[in-house]
Amino acid sequence: MEKKTVGTSVIVLLALIQGVLTSIAVEVKPSVNPATAGNTVTLSLSPSTAIKSGSWAVGESVILTWIGEQQAVFPSHAGRAAVNILTGALTLSSVSVVDSGVYVVQGSDPQLQASASITVVETISNVTLSVNETNLMEFNGSAVVKCSVSSGSSLSFLWMNGSSEVTASDRVQLTDGNSTLTIVNVTRYDRGPFMCCVLNPVSNGTSDALNFTISYGPDNMALTVNGNNSTSFSVGSNLTMLCSAQSNPPALLQWAVRGELMNTTGPLLQLFSVSEDQSGPYSCLAFNNHTNMNSTITTKIVISKSGSEQQAVSVWLLPLLLLNVAEQLRFTVNGHTLLCTSPAHSQSIHASENPIQVGSDVTLYSQTEVTTGVWLSADMGIIVFIFSGNVMIDTDWKDRVTFNSTTSSLTIKSLEVGDSGVYILEAFNSFRANLTLSVQVPISNVTLKARETNLVEFNDTAVLMCSVSKGTSLSYVWMNGSSVVTADGGAQFSNGGATLTIAMVTRHDEGPFKCNVSNGISHEISSPVQLNISYGPSNVTMTVMPMRHIHRTGSNITLMCSAESKPQETIQWMVDGMYLNQSGPQLNLERVAESNSGNYKCLLHNTVTSRFASTSTMIMVLDPLASVVVNQTGGPAILHKSFTMCCEVVGSVDRIQWWKNGNLIYADNTTDFSMGNKTLTLNPVQQSDNGHYACQAFNYVSNMTSSPFMVEVSYGPYMPTIMGPNAAKTGDNVTLSCHASSHPPSTYKWFFNGSNVANMSKYCTPPLTKDMSGKYICEAYNNVTDKNSTAYTMLTVIDPITAVQIEASMNLAIEGHYYNLTCNVTGPADHVYWMKNGEPLHEDNSTVISKDNKTVSFNPLAYNDTGYYKCMAINAVENMTSLPYMLLVNFGPKKPIIQGPAYAETGRTVDFECSAKSMPPSNFTWWFNGSEVANTSMLTTGPLSLTMSGEYTCVAYNAVTGKNSSNSKMLKVVEAITSVMVQNTSIPINNENFTLTCVVTGPYDKIYWMKDNMHLNMNSSMEAANMSYHIQNNMLHFTPVTLYSDGMYQCVAANEAAHHNSSSYMLLVNYGPLSVKILTPDAIVFGIPVSLKCYADSRPECDFYWFVNNQSLPEITGSEITFTPLKDSNWSYTCKAMNPVTNITMYKTKTFTIGHASTLIPSQGSLMLMGLFALSATVLFD
Repeated sequence: MEKKTVGTSVIVLLALIQGVLTSIAVEVKPSVNPATAGNTVTLSLSPSTAIKSGSWAVGESVILTWIGEQQAVFPSHAGRAAVNILTGALTLSSVSVVDSGVYVVQGSDPQLQASASITVVETISNVTLSVNETNLMEFNGSAVVKCSVSSGSSLSFLWMNGSSEVTASDRVQLTDGNSTLTIVNVTRYDRGPFMCCVLNPVSNGTSDALNFTISYGPDNMALTVNGNNSTSFSVGSNLTMLCSAQSNPPALLQWAVRGELMNTTGPLLQLFSVSEDQSGPYSCLAFNNHTNMNSTITTKIVISKSGSEQQAVSVWLLPLLLLNVAEQLRFTVNGHTLLCTSPAHSQSIHASENPIQVGSDVTLYSQTEVTTGVWLSADMGIIVFIFSGNVMIDTDWKDRVTFNSTTSSLTIKSLEVGDSGVYILEAFNSFRANLTLSVQVPISNVTLKARETNLVEFNDTAVLMCSVSKGTSLSYVWMNGSSVVTADGGAQFSNGGATLTIAMVTRHDEGPFKCNVSNGISHEISSPVQLNISYGPSNVTMTVMPMRHIHRTGSNITLMCSAESKPQETIQWMVDGMYLNQSGPQLNLERVAESNSGNYKCLLHNTVTSRFASTSTMIMVLDPLASVVVNQTGGPAILHKSFTMCCEVVGSVDRIQWWKNGNLIYADNTTDFSMGNKTLTLNPVQQSDNGHYACQAFNYVSNMTSSPFMVEVSYGPYMPTIMGPNAAKTGDNVTLSCHASSHPPSTYKWFFNGSNVANMSKYCTPPLTKDMSGKYICEAYNNVTDKNSTAYTMLTVIDPITAVQIEASMNLAIEGHYYNLTCNVTGPADHVYWMKNGEPLHEDNSTVISKDNKTVSFNPLAYNDTGYYKCMAINAVENMTSLPYMLLVNFGPKKPIIQGPAYAETGRTVDFECSAKSMPPSNFTWWFNGSEVANTSMLTTGPLSLTMSGEYTCVAYNAVTGKNSSNSKMLKVVEAITSVMVQNTSIPINNENFTLTCVVTGPYDKIYWMKDNMHLNMNSSMEAANMSYHIQNNMLHFTPVTLYSDGMYQCVAANEAAHHNSSSYMLLVNYGPLSVKILTPDAIVFGIPVSLKCYADSRPECDFYWFVNNQSLPEITGSEITFTPLKDSNWSYTCKAMNPVTNITMYKTKTFTIGHASTLIPSQGSLMLMGLFALSATVLFD
């Protein structure tokens, strides 16, 4: 065979699965089929199989794949599909109609393939009918009814007219998959009710009933005389003529005699005591104003003394009679007269059973009692005639009919099939109602036969014939399995639905077929008939395991070919057009080599259908890679130069890619690939190119990655960095450190004044002298890059600072005078800094620092210049701070501040305290009316008099500054308030006026009142709501006083000097009694003392008096009375409660009755008898 090379990369999902695998047989079983839309479907494997890697697909679309526990769900089924790797089962949630199809599972470990078809059906909902017109004319209109659903799929439609199935005929058409019913030239029997039944494998639904109003007639007229067909009568007879016609709406009836219209309308014509001159042709004319049609019936009546035979109306008279009647009827209708109009009321009749089995009895019921009227059969004429309570039954019906005059119901016995038809009840000049009765024979022995059962798909036609031994009004429904068979392009019904013909059968027409025959009273289903349909081969599939397009040499390959075929197809294998000595559904290629590459085809043949089919696939076999190594070309990787690596591969290579530190490398302006990616060049090399490099080689059956190759970029040295001081003290040792970025690390040398002083990165000096100040140079050298780099640092050697102190002026520091501070430093100082109280000292308009910062001048000195001062001397190697110097500024005194009252009462003493800011502290003297009264800061007066009012002056003096300062305070002495008290002149009684008086000794400016330590607020809303009071001069008036007035009251008298509070006055308002109660024990037993206690709500407590049985004098005083109740007695106890302060009296009475007691006396130890005895005494209280 010719070897072929595949030039493109094929990414196969399961390309990593290798080794020898074993194929197993499984079957896919859906959890439900067909499935309902929106539900969850699980496709399980039988037997349950754990698949390590595989895929599920529907048709050509992959649903998901998995390897181990990792699943990849394709976007079309994201969130709806999952596989159980332990069982291989696929679960689909929220399925829809579009999910219908053939589901295929393929596994590579173990090898398997299986499929199953599922159908998703949407549930039927809201079956509705739409119609073009409901009011139609018989033989002159067509009805088109369309059946639709809001939701549902895979629909089958079944139409019902009442209890009968509607089938296609010359007038009845079923189109649009049976969803549209068309009735051409409707008849009166097409009124309905029509219903549409919609079915699918998971649900069904039925529409509401639809009725047509079909206008027809008048026709089928009947005319009887005296209830029979007699036409000859004797003179003096009474004649009753009854006329009927089939018509909707009911026809207008008009009577005529000898061609002349009579003044009689309606179905009844009555003639009394007839004479010979009343002989002649009598006609009943019927007119329907909807159909605009008329009809007539005539009978010849002969009146004689002996009677004669009925004769037909003269031929020449009838056309004239019809013409005249028709014209008058039309004139009457258009002229809006009532000549031909009979009353019409909405009435109905119903049957005890309809449809009904032959041989049964039926009763036809009326909603209304009929006293004058007729029961008619549209096909057989009058059955019963009712007139003025008299009933006449036609002789043809006499043996089988009974009439109930109370209910006007009609009973027909031993029904025959011929009794089917329209039955009419007409009440003369009132109403007309009709009913269609169906008498049917039960169905029996339904048989289904097929003309031929062995058929070939797309070639043959199936003919199925359904028959019954007995039955009438038959309706046929055909079933294929659980689905209803409907007429379409392939299936047709004939012979009233009894024959099903399926042209060009398919494999789905095998059945089982059943015939369901029904009428209104019974139904029966035939035994199933199964067709044997040969088909295929079709839907050919070939599966290659492992699932790859290119295979590794030495592996095993299995090709499996399958198709849908009946009977089983034969399979022959070919490669590159040459037959292999191999047949059957499976071809095994073991330990394949590259020579096994080629185009493999399976050829399938069905010996019954004589049909062929085939499918093919391309198999490629390739050797795997043997080794992959990375080597460098040229010298080492040096920064900013070029560096090249080469990938050396043993084996056929399709593609090479490079990795660095686990990341894929892409070409850029410094990275270049050549020789089919075998060579990687870094130009120029960058410091970031450090890392582990690897190359990976691919062919279609393997890939291999080299061991890591370490790339270290050599660079530097960059300019060194020197660490160390720039200045140092004489006598110290200094260490200088040098470092330069470099790979590999550099070597170092130190130079001073042109001499090499060290050969390492660190240089430590000997003890420093001033002549060792100067430039120190560091040199770094890289022996790989052959580069060097230098840097230097300057070192200054300085003597140390030994002392720092502050020197002050010799004069005293006094506010407003000149003063300075000097910083004396021993040793070299570059800078001097001043601090006050630990903070840097800054110049202002009175504080000046000299140019060399050594002197601070204060001009003038202020008292806030007081503080601790330091100076700090700094040079390049150290700093030193002086000890703190305390500067204390003498100042003052400032203007004194006097603390003390402005007003005081006679007889009191007053304290005045004087203070002034001063350093050192001042001495104080007090002066009043030009005389010194004290020489301390505190002045305490003696008992005050009115003459001691005036100005008090304090003088402060500082002996250091020689300054003084003074301030004054005015004191006014007023006459003292010596007494404040609250008095009342009456007793506070609830709801009476009451006054409190504030009595004050001494002059005052104002008086105010307090209650419960709170100012008595005249504007308080709460107080205003519960209390009514006002203040007048020194009196507080309650108008009136209430219980809300209770509280602790004080009056306050105030002058300029003080507020004086009275002693507290407790106001308790006397009230009541408000209510009286008598407290009694829970149980009272005669012979045992009883205590009643009287209680009253009152302040103060009431005096109590007890009166027994309405006596005039009290029985006892006090709140409690005790007595011993006697049997068979009635007692009344009254408590009188009197408040001695308010003089209010209230009474409360308690009455009780002790009934007849038991004669049983409790003995010792008989607790139960004692309880019964106690319960036997009944006490009644009011």
